[in-house]
Amino acid sequence: MESSTAKAIAMLTLGLGSFITGMLPACFSESARQRHPLFISSLLCFGAGVLLSTSLTHMLPEAREKLPDYSELMLCVGFFIVYLVDEIVHFFYQPSSLHQERRSYGSSEETGLLSSQRDSRDGELRERCCGDADNPRMCHVSHTEPCNKSSSGVIGLLCALFVHSFLEGLAIGLQENASQVLILLGAVCSHKFVVGFCLGAELMASAPGRLCPHIVSVALFSGGSVAGIGAGAGLESVSALKDSVAVSIMQALAAGTLLYVTVSEVLPRERARWHERRRSAGVAQFSSVCLGFGVMYLLTMYLDHDA
Repeated sequence: MESSTAKAIAMLTLGLGSFITGMLPACFSESARQRHPLFISSLLCFGAGVLLSTSLTHMLPEAREKLPDYSELMLCVGFFIVYLVDEIVHFFYQPSSLHQERRSYGSSEETGLLSSQRDSRDGELRERCCGDADNPRMCHVSHTEPCNKSSSGVIGLLCALFVHSFLEGLAIGLQENASQVLILLGAVCSHKFVVGFCLGAELMASAPGRLCPHIVSVALFSGGSVAGIGAGAGLESVSALKDSVAVSIMQALAAGTLLYVTVSEVLPRERARWHERRRSAGVAQFSSVCLGFGVMYLLTMYLDHDA
């Protein structure tokens, strides 16, 4: 088999495979999500564990190979970039949101009553959880879901995964014989399909019922590896990037982005939704995060293409 044929097979396999796995979570019906909400939450926590492991045990070590002294710094820079973008979006969005909220709450006595009742319940919950004379228990988890008014977290997640997919595809496209291409293809597929499914699950949670944005996002993720393979196979000058420090910088920045999305978006949201609803939910979520982390770690350790 010629290397060009092997690269064409790799493009088709990675493109279609990651698109199918990314679209699988969208096949869950709305009724199924309502009947099994804890299962969906555990699935999202599994995805958070996969993303956490991808960031810290897969992408960061790759960045450290060519950038040993500044890889951790670049990871933090990526983390703070998404943090800053998130705060900028909220800064410009919040004034109109608050104005709209005040106007809607002040439109009728009924909505005002509902608002006061909700505030009363929230106040009682805060008193009960933060500790008082009757119940001194301390809570370390917020019972309010993180603000979900902006899509910066999902956009950051998609950008990070696209960059990582492109770089992995580039590594495949730069190979000179068919056997090396197929070996790398198997290694990349082993974790790319898992990450694609987790991306689809997160898109399903962030924008339920919106199929077109889901398709576009998954298509962009799937096209990252295809574009990388095509660039590596078609442009000889791209081979200079293989040992470039720019690749490591992009890997580290993408790792920081995934870290922010995981610890500041996905996990706080899912923990807040279930912390007061069912005591066993926290154990199920923790187990799902550990399982996702462990699965991705084992795939990285034993099937990584750099091993």
